[in-house]
Amino acid sequence: MPKTDAIERQISVTSPIERVWEALTVAEHLAEWFGDSAEVDLRPGGTMRVGWSEYDATAECVVETVEPPTRFAYRWDVGESDDGTVWSTTVTFTLHEEDGTTTVKVVESGLSRLPDDLHQKTIEENASGWEGELEDLRVLLEGARTS
Repeated sequence: MPKTDAIERQISVTSPIERVWEALTVAEHLAEWFGDSAEVDLRPGGTMRVGWSEYDATAECVVETVEPPTRFAYRWDVGESDDGTVWSTTVTFTLHEEDGTTTVKVVESGLSRLPDDLHQKTIEENASGWEGELEDLRVLLEGARTS
């Protein structure tokens, strides 16, 4: 049976696409919904760092795609093997606005390349993690929790 290669989640928010773009790509806004600290060098090849102080965790990322205001992608490390191999996946946000509502789709891909144990752990943690993070994005942009 082939391994799952991607996690896909999507939300719609009542917010202009430009505001959603800023929430995804401007460090000050990113830290309001995705972790609690952020640094972003917004250019292909630029570095991005997101931190979660409650977990004493930091995600190191490399920006891959910057197409304002519709597409943003980065590669981030998801684990390391005993032999020192660092494994990463690609996270791509795609935005589409219609009548004042912006659809945000996030796809984390490249999971099928991960070793079995890391693959399973990443699927379990990130599938639910993206749901929570996107809900935090909704709260930032709309100001109210839906659940």
